[in-house]
Amino acid sequence: MVSARPLRVLVYATQMEAIGGIESHVVEFCLRLTAAGHRLTLLCSRYQPNGDADQRLLRAGVELRVNRPGLASHSPARRWVWTLMALAALARQRFDAVYTNGQGRNPALVQAWFRGRIRCIHHHHTSCDDADVASWPSSYRTAMRRSDALVVCAEFIQARIRRALGNRAVDVVHCFSRQIDVAHSRIRDDRVTFGYFGRLIREKGIDHIFRLSHDPRLTAIRWCVWGGEATYRANDFSAHPNVEYAGVFSDTAGLRRALERLDCFCLFSTHPEGLPISLLEVMSAGRPWIATPQGGIPELVHDPASCVLVSLGDYEGTVSACIAMRDRIITGVLDGARQRSFYAQRFGAQMLLERWLGLLSDPVHPA
Repeated sequence: MVSARPLRVLVYATQMEAIGGIESHVVEFCLRLTAAGHRLTLLCSRYQPNGDADQRLLRAGVELRVNRPGLASHSPARRWVWTLMALAALARQRFDAVYTNGQGRNPALVQAWFRGRIRCIHHHHTSCDDADVASWPSSYRTAMRRSDALVVCAEFIQARIRRALGNRAVDVVHCFSRQIDVAHSRIRDDRVTFGYFGRLIREKGIDHIFRLSHDPRLTAIRWCVWGGEATYRANDFSAHPNVEYAGVFSDTAGLRRALERLDCFCLFSTHPEGLPISLLEVMSAGRPWIATPQGGIPELVHDPASCVLVSLGDYEGTVSACIAMRDRIITGVLDGARQRSFYAQRFGAQMLLERWLGLLSDPVHPA
């Protein structure tokens, strides 16, 4: 049952990059709970500065205890010591619950500090495939087993993590995402804009976008890419004249501008996904998408016209899917209201807030 009184919650994240889906969730988690009258402290042992997120959190009244780039963030051991010292500095504060997010030794440290005194909720949001499970240190397994509630972000992860941990109870609660309302401002010609925003790494299918951009059958499609990562730099796009690199954004204004330009979002991922928050943001704006069936992505398919799955092993099938999507966009047969309605029913902020508060308020114990 959701607590009728304001909660004092410690939110711990192992790391937060300037760009990333799970980082967006953590920020929205803090903002949504704070707006509902609860008091939050965000503790993070590896925190990349993000001016927009920092200001939004501080304006909302979230207390930041974060380890910014410096000597104490250079190694796992230093981050472990920093976390221990930060917990000691918080010892005088009384919390009702702790939410931990991320993998490694530190979630176990944070839970051990509070175990038996307050509710400890752990949120696991990676794929839980064989490679993922093999990477878990024993302390992380212990933290998941001992948490008062273990939560995953997608239905497909639930069975996997139960097998990995001996059938302990696991809840499924989706991540928060930014809901973006934008006007459709497509240029009224016979060309449409497909693209991607997020981390620019090969696993996200950037090379596949490059290949498609040179296909003569797809000349009616412009490609636009936003993001930042060491794998690709701005001049890597110059060899692909039909692809525009639009730069980096980490704020809501940048996300809005990207969604205003895009007619279709493409996530040609090659690695196991959880439930990509970028796709949730796209759906909130009523935009169609094409993606590979990695991880929890098939759970988002509700309309075969606007949610299209393709296999990277079937290049011709991908080309055909792009052409068909382009034709649907040009003829105006797609209804963005379906995407927005599905998003509101499954991923609406108020519903997720109630789910998370229920877990934080209820003294759930491991099975």
